[in-house]
Amino acid sequence: MINFLKISTITIFIFFSCENNPAFYTDCNGETNGLAIEDNCGNCDNDPTNDCTLDCNNIWGGNSVFDECGVCGGNGKLNCNGECIIPDVNGNYIDDYIDCFGTCNGNATLDECNVCNGPGAVYLCGCSGLEQGKCDCDGNILDCNDVCGGTSELDCNGECGGLNLIDECGVCGGDGPEENFNCNGECIAEGSNLDISGYDECGVCGGDSSTCSSEFDGCELPVNYIYSLNGSVYYNVDFNISGFQWIVQGATLVGGASGGDAASSGFFIQTGNNTVIGFSFTGGIIPAGCGILTNLDLDSEPTQFINIEFEDDSNNPFFSPEVNYFSE
Repeated sequence: MINFLKISTITIFIFFSCENNPAFYTDCNGETNGLAIEDNCGNCDNDPTNDCTLDCNNIWGGNSVFDECGVCGGNGKLNCNGECIIPDVNGNYIDDYIDCFGTCNGNATLDECNVCNGPGAVYLCGCSGLEQGKCDCDGNILDCNDVCGGTSELDCNGECGGLNLIDECGVCGGDGPEENFNCNGECIAEGSNLDISGYDECGVCGGDSSTCSSEFDGCELPVNYIYSLNGSVYYNVDFNISGFQWIVQGATLVGGASGGDAASSGFFIQTGNNTVIGFSFTGGIIPAGCGILTNLDLDSEPTQFINIEFEDDSNNPFFSPEVNYFSE
């Protein structure tokens, strides 16, 4: 015997006997022996968690809910005394104990344009909500402080009435480039005592050669000696220099080399791996004599230079490791 029970749109077969059982059935998606079930909103799937429910108006799948006052689909709120209040036509909740935002004991108030916590003053040309700066009040425009006819403007930092300006390097509030330098940090000084890069013999951009160390004079060195003090490399040679190189020991080169007679003679000086190399692309020389050869950017005083090599104006090696001398 077979009994039939109808649930929603699915027919479920209940068998009380193992005899003559049907081999299959079809669910709401038309799938043989499928598990999909059609809910009361006509949605067919096998996920019971998304089945539609009754809202407070007994509508399947409806979105009406009870407000704080227990009214289905209402928008009432309870004030601080538990009394039900409803918003006005502008959506504001007016009550002695609740502010216009509906906050119990809040301090938000309506401005003259009936805007909760509104600025008010920006509506000098009415409560139409015109964009700031576009409201013409007797021929004048609101400034950034919302003052009709005011003169305050936004500075480059976005501060109303601020004084920050963009300097010549494009920096808001900047002071422009450092003296004798451009915005890229390159020395642009010129002078008869400066090298082609704008540095004096002491390695100062735009300097007057007065800041060199007065503790030592390269001309006091024995002939064909070099000496390092406070980053300055002093020399005294009796031949024209067309190139030089050495390796620094006991200190680290943290930057490049600049200034000195090498720079004044147009030498290109390269540093790397604690090695200093100087030469001229145009075949220039440093005349025989004495003074400051160059200035090195070191983290401390070196203990010695090794593998010192100089070339004269015939490109002949003049110093060799056997005869080089570096005074400590």
